[in-house]
Amino acid sequence: MSSAVLQRMRDRTRAFGNSHFVRNVITVATGIAAAQAISLIFAPFLTRLYGPEAFGALAAFTAVVNIITPLATLGYANAIVMPATEEGATAVARLSLVSAAIVAPMVLLAVTLFEGQLASWTGLASTPGLLYLIPLYLVMAALLSVADQTAIREGLFKAKAVAYVGSTLLVNIGKLASGFLAPSGLVLILFLMVVKTLNFLLLLARVPKQGAFEARRWFGADGIRHAASEQRDFLIYRMPQSIINAVSFGFPVLALSALFGASVAGQYSIATLVLGGPIMLLGQSVLEVFFPRITEVVRKHPGGAVTHIRQATLGMLLIGAVPFGIIVLWGDVIFPLVFGEEWLRAGEYSRWIALWMASVLATRPAVAAMPALRLQRELLVYEVIITFARIVSLLAAARLGGDLMAIAVFSLVNVVGYGALFLVVHRRASDIRLEQQHAG
Repeated sequence: MSSAVLQRMRDRTRAFGNSHFVRNVITVATGIAAAQAISLIFAPFLTRLYGPEAFGALAAFTAVVNIITPLATLGYANAIVMPATEEGATAVARLSLVSAAIVAPMVLLAVTLFEGQLASWTGLASTPGLLYLIPLYLVMAALLSVADQTAIREGLFKAKAVAYVGSTLLVNIGKLASGFLAPSGLVLILFLMVVKTLNFLLLLARVPKQGAFEARRWFGADGIRHAASEQRDFLIYRMPQSIINAVSFGFPVLALSALFGASVAGQYSIATLVLGGPIMLLGQSVLEVFFPRITEVVRKHPGGAVTHIRQATLGMLLIGAVPFGIIVLWGDVIFPLVFGEEWLRAGEYSRWIALWMASVLATRPAVAAMPALRLQRELLVYEVIITFARIVSLLAAARLGGDLMAIAVFSLVNVVGYGALFLVVHRRASDIRLEQQHAG
């Protein structure tokens, strides 16, 4: 190999290592990796203490609150990154919390009036009182969402990562201690509330109390009417899309619980929880860092968006090939070995779910680019179509071949859906580049 080629490789490696984007991804990924490592270390002990039924109850409650959570800020918290000015971002933060202050009491009223029906629909008929935790969860979710998005806007990735790791460690210690004393689904659900609160408090403790992170500026009504109008795409498209997406992914838990029992739902939830680790580790890291980066690229150099999306997608594909490939081949051996013999079914599920998660990871850059490319409406249409396909395919496969076939078909439908989503984003970015070339 010639010295010139070697020098070019060294220069590219040095540039890669010095990239601000790469350093931010590594910072976020390191924090998420540490949190995932903590969860995985505790998981073999927790799965032996609580069992599939307890995890099934947690999964059902989580599915319900995930469906409702986008209502907390009406989707506006995701827009904090968008405004060009600090005051514009602060106005969006105010709008998000005003939305939560309106939505939470409405949810409480709905729970009070329709407690029995809601408990039956959500699989919480044996513990309907848990529904009253939902409004409180929404408030904490709104506060954490505003703090997280502000941290992303300000580039405070390290503080965000440390807060996430700290809250994860403390909550897992609490779960373990409670598992020896009173292992139940209720305990796991309560800790779901606690982790949001701890994450928020730890994040506030680590950030400078100035600028967009001066928390007292988040409260009030100044500028919220203009912010609501300027960022209305997030209300019109992103919030419904997020709800539909949550329904789409929460439905399997509720359906499996109704058709096959809480234990099967618990097996499925553990498989998705463990395989979601790489998604949290890299996918969320790239999503959070790539979102403001691609927004700036589209604003200043729109023709370069397609190259950024291609490179990031290829990188995610290559990175996900090894961990998910191992699970596809040997998931049914790994799961019972690590989590206990009663989790064999989760291992069988994991071989199919790994294909689905690999497609999620690969398309994180494309999803992050959609707001900047003004594809919010297309994302909503996509979610409606894919949700219908997911629900129909899972129910049909469950009737025809049982729980394993249902999860296999559900996973393959997701692979096809994410592939189609990438093509939509790639086409829009390519069209923008062509328009810019013709204009030049």
